[in-house]
Amino acid sequence: MKDFELWIPTKVIFGKKALKQIPKELSSFGKKALWVYGRSSIKITGLYKKIKEILIQENIEFIELGGVKSNPFLSKVLEGIEIAKKQKVDFILAVGGGSVIDTAKAIACGYYYEGNVWDFFEKKAYPEKALPIIVVLTIAGTGSELNEVSVITHDIKKVKHSLRSPLLFPKVSFLDPTLTFTVSPEHTAYGAVDAFSHVFEFFVNREYKKDSLVEDLMIVIMKNIIKWSKIALKEPDNYEARANLMWASSLALCGLIKAGIGSYRFPIHAIEHTLSGGYDIPHGLGLAILMRAWMKIHRKDEIIRKFFTKVFDLPIPEKGIEFFENWLRELRIPMSLKEIGIPKEDIDTLVDKAFEIFLLYGAEKEYPKEKIREILETAFF
Repeated sequence: MKDFELWIPTKVIFGKKALKQIPKELSSFGKKALWVYGRSSIKITGLYKKIKEILIQENIEFIELGGVKSNPFLSKVLEGIEIAKKQKVDFILAVGGGSVIDTAKAIACGYYYEGNVWDFFEKKAYPEKALPIIVVLTIAGTGSELNEVSVITHDIKKVKHSLRSPLLFPKVSFLDPTLTFTVSPEHTAYGAVDAFSHVFEFFVNREYKKDSLVEDLMIVIMKNIIKWSKIALKEPDNYEARANLMWASSLALCGLIKAGIGSYRFPIHAIEHTLSGGYDIPHGLGLAILMRAWMKIHRKDEIIRKFFTKVFDLPIPEKGIEFFENWLRELRIPMSLKEIGIPKEDIDTLVDKAFEIFLLYGAEKEYPKEKIREILETAFF
Protein backbone atom coordinates (compact mmCIF):
# COMPACT_ATOMS: atom_id res chain seq x y z
CA MET A 1 0.00 0.00 0.00
CA LYS A 2 0.95 3.66 -0.37
CA ASP A 3 1.88 5.87 2.59
CA PHE A 4 -1.07 7.78 4.00
CA GLU A 5 -2.39 10.00 6.78
CA LEU A 6 -5.84 9.44 8.26
CA TRP A 7 -7.69 11.80 10.59
CA ILE A 8 -11.39 11.40 11.38
CA PRO A 9 -12.15 13.64 14.39
CA THR A 10 -15.95 13.12 14.34
CA LYS A 11 -17.54 11.31 17.27
CA VAL A 12 -20.19 8.89 16.03
CA ILE A 13 -23.10 7.83 18.24
CA PHE A 14 -24.90 5.02 16.40
CA GLY A 15 -28.06 3.08 17.13
CA LYS A 16 -31.65 3.15 18.30
CA LYS A 17 -30.78 5.11 21.45
CA ALA A 18 -28.52 7.66 19.75
CA LEU A 19 -30.90 10.61 20.20
CA LYS A 20 -31.01 10.07 23.97
CA GLN A 21 -27.37 11.11 24.13
CA ILE A 22 -27.91 14.47 22.43
CA PRO A 23 -28.40 16.42 25.70
CA LYS A 24 -25.10 15.18 27.15
CA GLU A 25 -23.16 16.05 23.99
CA LEU A 26 -24.64 19.48 23.22
CA SER A 27 -23.72 21.09 26.51
CA SER A 28 -20.06 21.56 25.58
CA PHE A 29 -20.75 23.53 22.39
CA GLY A 30 -22.56 26.56 23.75
CA LYS A 31 -26.04 27.85 24.47
CA LYS A 32 -27.13 29.25 21.10
CA ALA A 33 -27.60 27.20 17.96
CA LEU A 34 -28.53 27.72 14.33
CA TRP A 35 -30.80 24.76 13.61
CA VAL A 36 -30.65 23.81 9.92
CA TYR A 37 -33.12 21.37 8.40
CA GLY A 38 -34.93 20.56 5.16
CA ARG A 39 -38.56 20.93 4.25
CA SER A 40 -41.51 19.15 5.86
CA SER A 41 -40.24 15.61 6.48
CA ILE A 42 -38.89 16.04 10.02
CA LYS A 43 -42.16 17.69 11.06
CA ILE A 44 -44.23 14.90 9.52
CA THR A 45 -42.17 12.17 11.23
CA GLY A 46 -42.18 13.89 14.62
CA LEU A 47 -38.40 14.36 14.72
CA TYR A 48 -38.79 18.15 14.70
CA LYS A 49 -40.80 18.00 17.92
CA LYS A 50 -38.26 15.69 19.59
CA ILE A 51 -35.30 17.92 18.72
CA LYS A 52 -37.16 21.05 19.80
CA GLU A 53 -38.01 19.49 23.17
CA ILE A 54 -34.35 18.56 23.71
CA LEU A 55 -33.14 22.06 22.92
CA ILE A 56 -35.70 23.65 25.25
CA GLN A 57 -34.93 21.14 27.99
CA GLU A 58 -31.21 21.93 27.76
CA ASN A 59 -31.86 25.69 27.78
CA ILE A 60 -30.29 26.06 24.35
CA GLU A 61 -31.56 29.06 22.44
CA PHE A 62 -32.08 28.23 18.77
CA ILE A 63 -32.79 30.01 15.51
CA GLU A 64 -34.35 27.90 12.77
CA LEU A 65 -33.22 27.76 9.15
CA GLY A 66 -35.57 25.39 7.37
CA GLY A 67 -36.31 24.80 3.70
CA VAL A 68 -32.98 23.37 2.57
CA LYS A 69 -33.59 21.46 -0.67
CA SER A 70 -31.75 18.75 -2.58
CA ASN A 71 -28.70 20.03 -4.46
CA PRO A 72 -28.58 22.87 -1.90
CA PHE A 73 -28.33 26.45 -3.14
CA LEU A 74 -25.76 29.07 -2.31
CA SER A 75 -28.59 31.51 -1.55
CA LYS A 76 -29.70 29.38 1.42
CA VAL A 77 -26.09 29.28 2.66
CA LEU A 78 -25.83 33.07 2.43
CA GLU A 79 -29.13 33.41 4.29
CA GLY A 80 -27.82 31.15 7.01
CA ILE A 81 -24.54 33.05 7.32
CA GLU A 82 -26.39 36.33 7.70
CA ILE A 83 -28.67 34.91 10.41
CA ALA A 84 -25.80 33.21 12.22
CA LYS A 85 -23.73 36.41 12.31
CA LYS A 86 -26.65 38.56 13.40
CA GLN A 87 -27.65 36.15 16.17
CA LYS A 88 -24.05 35.33 17.18
CA VAL A 89 -24.65 31.59 17.41
CA ASP A 90 -22.23 29.19 19.11
CA PHE A 91 -22.72 26.14 16.90
CA ILE A 92 -24.79 24.70 14.06
CA LEU A 93 -27.20 21.79 14.46
CA ALA A 94 -27.86 20.04 11.15
CA VAL A 95 -30.86 17.69 11.19
CA GLY A 96 -31.31 15.99 7.82
CA GLY A 97 -29.40 14.38 4.98
CA GLY A 98 -26.40 15.39 2.91
CA SER A 99 -27.92 18.61 1.55
CA VAL A 100 -28.70 19.90 5.04
CA ILE A 101 -25.27 18.91 6.38
CA ASP A 102 -23.45 20.44 3.40
CA THR A 103 -25.39 23.67 3.87
CA ALA A 104 -24.47 23.69 7.56
CA LYS A 105 -20.80 23.18 6.73
CA ALA A 106 -20.75 26.07 4.27
CA ILE A 107 -22.46 28.32 6.81
CA ALA A 108 -19.99 27.22 9.49
CA CYS A 109 -16.93 28.40 7.57
CA GLY A 110 -18.70 31.39 5.99
CA TYR A 111 -19.49 32.69 9.48
CA TYR A 112 -15.87 33.80 9.98
CA TYR A 113 -15.22 34.98 6.41
CA GLU A 114 -15.70 38.57 5.31
CA GLY A 115 -15.94 37.77 1.60
CA ASN A 116 -18.44 35.64 -0.32
CA VAL A 117 -18.33 32.02 0.85
CA TRP A 118 -18.44 30.93 -2.81
CA ASP A 119 -14.76 31.96 -2.94
CA PHE A 120 -14.03 28.74 -1.06
CA PHE A 121 -15.81 26.65 -3.69
CA GLU A 122 -13.89 28.34 -6.52
CA LYS A 123 -10.58 27.82 -4.69
CA LYS A 124 -9.98 31.58 -4.44
CA ALA A 125 -9.72 31.36 -0.64
CA TYR A 126 -9.59 28.69 2.06
CA PRO A 127 -11.39 28.52 5.41
CA GLU A 128 -9.34 29.43 8.46
CA LYS A 129 -12.02 28.90 11.09
CA ALA A 130 -15.48 27.34 11.35
CA LEU A 131 -18.32 27.00 13.83
CA PRO A 132 -18.79 23.56 15.43
CA ILE A 133 -21.24 21.34 13.53
CA ILE A 134 -23.51 18.75 15.18
CA VAL A 135 -25.39 16.31 12.95
CA VAL A 136 -28.55 14.24 13.33
CA LEU A 137 -28.67 12.12 10.18
CA THR A 138 -32.01 11.24 8.57
CA ILE A 139 -30.98 9.64 5.25
CA ALA A 140 -28.02 7.52 4.16
CA GLY A 141 -26.11 8.40 1.00
CA THR A 142 -23.65 11.28 0.86
CA GLY A 143 -21.49 10.38 3.84
CA SER A 144 -21.31 14.07 4.80
CA GLU A 145 -21.92 13.13 8.43
CA LEU A 146 -18.40 11.70 8.68
CA ASN A 147 -16.28 13.76 6.30
CA GLU A 148 -14.90 17.22 5.59
CA VAL A 149 -16.69 17.90 2.29
CA SER A 150 -19.48 20.33 1.36
CA VAL A 151 -21.13 20.45 -2.07
CA ILE A 152 -23.21 23.50 -3.00
CA THR A 153 -25.00 24.70 -6.17
CA HIS A 154 -24.71 28.31 -7.34
CA ASP A 155 -28.28 29.46 -8.02
CA ILE A 156 -27.43 31.82 -10.86
CA LYS A 157 -24.49 30.10 -12.52
CA LYS A 158 -26.18 26.69 -12.23
CA VAL A 159 -22.85 25.10 -11.33
CA LYS A 160 -22.18 22.74 -8.47
CA HIS A 161 -18.81 22.79 -6.70
CA SER A 162 -17.29 21.12 -3.67
CA LEU A 163 -15.29 22.44 -0.75
CA ARG A 164 -12.95 20.29 1.34
CA SER A 165 -11.48 21.40 4.66
CA PRO A 166 -10.60 19.57 7.91
CA LEU A 167 -12.53 22.34 9.69
CA LEU A 168 -15.76 20.89 8.28
CA PHE A 169 -15.72 17.53 10.05
CA PRO A 170 -18.80 17.45 12.30
CA LYS A 171 -17.93 17.36 15.99
CA VAL A 172 -20.59 14.75 16.74
CA SER A 173 -22.88 12.79 14.42
CA PHE A 174 -25.94 10.99 15.74
CA LEU A 175 -26.83 8.04 13.51
CA ASP A 176 -30.14 6.37 14.33
CA PRO A 177 -31.15 3.98 11.52
CA THR A 178 -34.81 4.08 12.62
CA LEU A 179 -34.96 7.68 11.39
CA THR A 180 -34.56 6.36 7.84
CA PHE A 181 -37.58 4.01 8.00
CA THR A 182 -39.75 6.70 6.42
CA VAL A 183 -37.36 7.59 3.60
CA SER A 184 -39.11 7.05 0.26
CA PRO A 185 -38.12 4.11 -1.97
CA GLU A 186 -36.76 6.56 -4.58
CA HIS A 187 -34.47 8.38 -2.16
CA THR A 188 -33.44 5.15 -0.45
CA ALA A 189 -32.30 3.94 -3.86
CA TYR A 190 -30.57 7.19 -4.82
CA GLY A 191 -28.76 7.26 -1.47
CA ALA A 192 -27.56 3.68 -1.90
CA VAL A 193 -26.21 4.44 -5.37
CA ASP A 194 -24.54 7.61 -4.09
CA ALA A 195 -22.70 5.66 -1.37
CA PHE A 196 -21.83 2.90 -3.85
CA SER A 197 -20.43 5.44 -6.32
CA HIS A 198 -18.02 6.85 -3.75
CA VAL A 199 -16.42 3.44 -3.29
CA PHE A 200 -16.59 2.64 -7.00
CA GLU A 201 -14.66 5.79 -7.90
CA PHE A 202 -11.92 4.99 -5.39
CA PHE A 203 -11.78 1.42 -6.67
CA VAL A 204 -11.36 2.20 -10.38
CA ASN A 205 -9.47 5.52 -10.26
CA ARG A 206 -6.78 4.76 -7.66
CA GLU A 207 -3.06 4.75 -8.22
CA TYR A 208 -2.42 1.57 -6.19
CA LYS A 209 -4.37 -1.22 -7.89
CA LYS A 210 -2.88 -4.32 -6.30
CA ASP A 211 -4.74 -6.67 -3.97
CA SER A 212 -4.78 -5.21 -0.46
CA LEU A 213 -6.73 -4.86 2.75
CA VAL A 214 -8.12 -1.52 1.52
CA GLU A 215 -9.36 -3.13 -1.69
CA ASP A 216 -11.06 -5.86 0.35
CA LEU A 217 -12.78 -3.19 2.45
CA MET A 218 -14.05 -1.51 -0.70
CA ILE A 219 -15.38 -4.79 -2.05
CA VAL A 220 -17.18 -5.65 1.20
CA ILE A 221 -18.79 -2.20 1.43
CA MET A 222 -20.05 -2.31 -2.17
CA LYS A 223 -21.39 -5.85 -1.72
CA ASN A 224 -23.23 -4.79 1.41
CA ILE A 225 -24.77 -1.73 -0.25
CA ILE A 226 -26.13 -3.92 -3.05
CA LYS A 227 -27.47 -6.52 -0.62
CA TRP A 228 -29.09 -4.25 1.95
CA SER A 229 -30.47 -1.69 -0.52
CA LYS A 230 -32.63 -4.37 -2.11
CA ILE A 231 -33.92 -5.47 1.28
CA ALA A 232 -34.58 -1.89 2.43
CA LEU A 233 -36.75 -1.26 -0.63
CA LYS A 234 -38.84 -4.36 0.06
CA GLU A 235 -38.90 -3.92 3.84
CA PRO A 236 -38.58 -0.19 4.66
CA ASP A 237 -38.60 -0.75 8.43
CA ASN A 238 -36.01 -3.57 8.40
CA TYR A 239 -33.56 -2.30 11.01
CA GLU A 240 -30.61 -4.39 9.84
CA ALA A 241 -31.00 -3.18 6.27
CA ARG A 242 -31.26 0.47 7.29
CA ALA A 243 -28.40 0.18 9.80
CA ASN A 244 -26.03 -1.46 7.34
CA LEU A 245 -26.87 1.07 4.61
CA MET A 246 -26.34 3.97 7.00
CA TRP A 247 -22.95 2.75 8.24
CA ALA A 248 -21.78 1.76 4.74
CA SER A 249 -22.64 5.28 3.57
CA SER A 250 -20.58 6.81 6.37
CA LEU A 251 -17.58 4.54 5.77
CA ALA A 252 -17.67 5.05 2.00
CA LEU A 253 -16.41 8.64 2.11
CA CYS A 254 -14.83 9.14 5.53
CA GLY A 255 -11.29 8.60 4.30
CA LEU A 256 -10.84 5.05 5.55
CA ILE A 257 -11.02 3.31 2.18
CA LYS A 258 -8.78 5.80 0.39
CA ALA A 259 -6.00 5.27 2.95
CA GLY A 260 -3.22 3.47 1.10
CA ILE A 261 -4.51 3.73 -2.48
CA GLY A 262 -2.28 6.66 -3.48
CA SER A 263 -3.57 9.40 -5.73
CA TYR A 264 -7.09 9.25 -7.15
CA ARG A 265 -9.67 11.23 -9.12
CA PHE A 266 -13.45 11.56 -8.87
CA PRO A 267 -14.31 12.20 -12.56
CA ILE A 268 -17.78 10.65 -12.46
CA HIS A 269 -18.77 12.99 -9.62
CA ALA A 270 -17.26 15.98 -11.40
CA ILE A 271 -19.32 15.32 -14.52
CA GLU A 272 -22.44 14.51 -12.50
CA HIS A 273 -22.31 17.90 -10.81
CA THR A 274 -23.20 19.43 -14.18
CA LEU A 275 -26.37 17.31 -14.23
CA SER A 276 -27.72 17.79 -10.71
CA GLY A 277 -26.47 21.38 -10.66
CA GLY A 278 -28.05 22.26 -14.00
CA TYR A 279 -31.23 20.18 -14.01
CA ASP A 280 -31.83 19.64 -10.27
CA ILE A 281 -32.02 15.86 -10.68
CA PRO A 282 -31.17 13.64 -7.69
CA HIS A 283 -27.40 13.28 -7.35
CA GLY A 284 -27.65 9.49 -7.00
CA LEU A 285 -29.67 9.25 -10.20
CA GLY A 286 -27.04 11.11 -12.20
CA LEU A 287 -24.30 8.96 -10.70
CA ALA A 288 -26.13 5.73 -11.60
CA ILE A 289 -26.39 6.81 -15.24
CA LEU A 290 -22.77 7.95 -15.47
CA MET A 291 -21.38 4.87 -13.71
CA ARG A 292 -23.15 2.68 -16.24
CA ALA A 293 -21.66 4.75 -19.07
CA TRP A 294 -18.21 4.56 -17.48
CA MET A 295 -18.45 0.78 -17.21
CA LYS A 296 -19.47 0.48 -20.86
CA ILE A 297 -16.54 2.61 -22.04
CA HIS A 298 -13.94 0.93 -19.82
CA ARG A 299 -15.39 -2.58 -19.73
CA LYS A 300 -12.16 -4.10 -21.13
CA ASP A 301 -9.88 -2.32 -18.66
CA GLU A 302 -8.20 -4.64 -16.18
CA ILE A 303 -9.43 -2.71 -13.14
CA ILE A 304 -13.06 -2.78 -14.33
CA ARG A 305 -12.85 -6.50 -15.03
CA LYS A 306 -11.43 -6.92 -11.51
CA PHE A 307 -14.35 -4.90 -10.16
CA PHE A 308 -16.90 -7.06 -12.01
CA THR A 309 -15.26 -10.27 -10.82
CA LYS A 310 -14.76 -9.38 -7.16
CA VAL A 311 -17.78 -7.20 -6.38
CA PHE A 312 -20.36 -9.06 -8.47
CA ASP A 313 -18.80 -12.53 -7.96
CA LEU A 314 -18.75 -13.09 -11.71
CA PRO A 315 -16.40 -15.69 -13.19
CA ILE A 316 -17.12 -14.10 -16.57
CA PRO A 317 -16.55 -10.33 -16.16
CA GLU A 318 -18.21 -9.61 -19.53
CA LYS A 319 -21.57 -9.93 -17.78
CA GLY A 320 -20.69 -7.22 -15.26
CA ILE A 321 -22.63 -4.40 -16.91
CA GLU A 322 -25.70 -6.61 -17.11
CA PHE A 323 -25.40 -7.32 -13.37
CA PHE A 324 -25.12 -3.60 -12.58
CA GLU A 325 -28.13 -2.83 -14.77
CA ASN A 326 -30.16 -5.53 -13.00
CA TRP A 327 -29.38 -3.90 -9.65
CA LEU A 328 -30.54 -0.52 -10.98
CA ARG A 329 -33.74 -2.15 -12.25
CA GLU A 330 -34.40 -3.64 -8.82
CA LEU A 331 -33.95 -0.16 -7.35
CA ARG A 332 -36.22 1.23 -10.12
CA ILE A 333 -33.59 3.73 -11.25
CA PRO A 334 -33.51 5.05 -14.87
CA MET A 335 -30.35 4.20 -16.79
CA SER A 336 -29.88 6.91 -19.43
CA LEU A 337 -29.98 10.68 -19.83
CA LYS A 338 -32.54 10.23 -22.61
CA GLU A 339 -34.82 8.35 -20.23
CA ILE A 340 -34.88 11.25 -17.74
CA GLY A 341 -35.53 13.85 -20.44
CA ILE A 342 -32.20 15.66 -20.76
CA PRO A 343 -31.98 17.02 -24.35
CA LYS A 344 -29.17 15.68 -26.53
CA GLU A 345 -28.54 19.20 -27.82
CA ASP A 346 -27.43 20.24 -24.30
CA ILE A 347 -24.32 18.09 -24.53
CA ASP A 348 -22.03 20.95 -25.62
CA THR A 349 -23.02 23.01 -22.58
CA LEU A 350 -22.58 20.00 -20.29
CA VAL A 351 -19.12 19.31 -21.69
CA ASP A 352 -18.05 22.93 -21.19
CA LYS A 353 -19.32 23.03 -17.60
CA ALA A 354 -17.69 19.73 -16.71
CA PHE A 355 -14.40 20.84 -18.25
CA GLU A 356 -14.49 23.97 -16.07
CA ILE A 357 -14.69 21.72 -13.01
CA PHE A 358 -11.67 19.70 -14.17
CA LEU A 359 -9.79 22.95 -14.77
CA LEU A 360 -10.55 24.00 -11.21
CA TYR A 361 -8.92 20.80 -9.94
CA GLY A 362 -6.00 20.81 -12.37
CA ALA A 363 -7.24 17.66 -14.12
CA GLU A 364 -7.95 19.13 -17.57
CA LYS A 365 -5.16 17.13 -19.25
CA GLU A 366 -6.50 13.85 -17.86
CA TYR A 367 -10.06 14.74 -18.83
CA PRO A 368 -10.11 16.85 -21.99
CA LYS A 369 -13.41 17.75 -23.59
CA GLU A 370 -13.29 14.78 -25.97
CA LYS A 371 -13.15 12.34 -23.06
CA ILE A 372 -15.99 14.11 -21.22
CA ARG A 373 -18.08 14.09 -24.40
CA GLU A 374 -17.59 10.35 -24.84
CA ILE A 375 -18.91 9.70 -21.33
CA LEU A 376 -21.94 11.96 -21.76
CA GLU A 377 -22.81 10.63 -25.22
CA THR A 378 -22.59 7.06 -23.92
CA ALA A 379 -24.83 8.05 -21.02
CA PHE A 380 -27.60 9.23 -23.35
CA PHE A 381 -28.58 5.71 -24.40
